[in-house]
Amino acid sequence: MKRRLLAVLVAAVLAGVGCLAVVAYVRGADQRALAGREAVWVLVSTRRIPAGTTAAGIRGGGYTEKVAMPAGTVPGTALGEVDAKLDGLVLTADLLPSQLLLRGMFAEPSQVTGGLAVPDGKLAVSVQVTAAARVAGYVRPGSRVAVFTTFTMREGRGRVPAGDGLSSGHEYNQATRMLLPRVEVIAVGERGAAGAVTAGDAPATAEPAAKAGSTGTKSAAGMLVTVAVTQEEAEKLLHVSLTGVLSLALLDDTATVQPDEGIDNNSLFP
Repeated sequence: MKRRLLAVLVAAVLAGVGCLAVVAYVRGADQRALAGREAVWVLVSTRRIPAGTTAAGIRGGGYTEKVAMPAGTVPGTALGEVDAKLDGLVLTADLLPSQLLLRGMFAEPSQVTGGLAVPDGKLAVSVQVTAAARVAGYVRPGSRVAVFTTFTMREGRGRVPAGDGLSSGHEYNQATRMLLPRVEVIAVGERGAAGAVTAGDAPATAEPAAKAGSTGTKSAAGMLVTVAVTQEEAEKLLHVSLTGVLSLALLDDTATVQPDEGIDNNSLFP
């Protein structure tokens, strides 16, 4: 009995010594990693920091902790503190836990558009159009386009939208009119999706053709095109995107597009 009790006590002592050794090893890991290197203190996020959070909010919100890291592994723009010089600036994108805080992550609030360059005084509005409607993919960021709409109208009531989408029936007619004579495309595709481009990284060529055997589902489903417009243009564009069908016409510097009455089924042919 005494031998068993002694064995249990010895095992307990050894277990305690082992735990202390592990704790000491973990605590010394940072020191060993920094041995022989110059260390710097940097700020690391302890939890997700949403885009738009002010520098002052980060400083007083308990979002960060200081961590010692080898100087050679830290970017030169890493922040050791969020000082008053950054007050008034905000994060331009979400910061995930355990990420370094960098100076370039902050910008003036007016510049926070998710990385999309929006011309001064304009609104960024996205609409979905098919490949054919965006000129077979030749519409790219930086392109100038005219926007046309095809919609249902009631006979005898002029070329204005009526009915449900492109409804058919004896009392209905379809018309096509120019909606906006010239707007700038600033992005094609959804942010983060394959093939998405903005004005800053737009390639000079059109989208690649579908691979052999492809069903073309992606083209048929459409892709988002983002344009820079005024408030009045945005209202027209958003309204028509819900009541009709949009098509884009690619313009060059010499193209002239003028508003007119458009055409309908009755005036399509002379």
